[in-house]
Amino acid sequence: MDADTPKGLVAELRTTILRKRVGQIALAVVLAEAIWRLVNALTWYLIIPLIGKFLHGQTESVLLDAASRSPIRWDTLFGSVLEFVLVVIVVVFLNRWIHRKPLPPKDEEPTEDDAIGGSIT
Repeated sequence: MDADTPKGLVAELRTTILRKRVGQIALAVVLAEAIWRLVNALTWYLIIPLIGKFLHGQTESVLLDAASRSPIRWDTLFGSVLEFVLVVIVVVFLNRWIHRKPLPPKDEEPTEDDAIGGSIT
């Protein structure tokens, strides 16, 4: 395929990414970042407020005192979970795209002899 056409450019990009494993590393970094953001949101918007409510604010920690007075931020937690799910979906589809087998060239049309197994001479 010619690399000057958009299809040729995409095919060349895919083979380059597949050959050098750059795509897999990039997808792993994106997935790790999404996991880190989810863990961070769960920690600050769910676990810390639950600990603060459990202790009724009877600590000297500034974090737990503020967390016991404020409600759990469900909208932020839902947004973080939704972001994580969307990243996982995108990573799965991009990984499938990278590992897709190339289609055979369409230059020649099969003949009856090819379908039978060759001609008899």
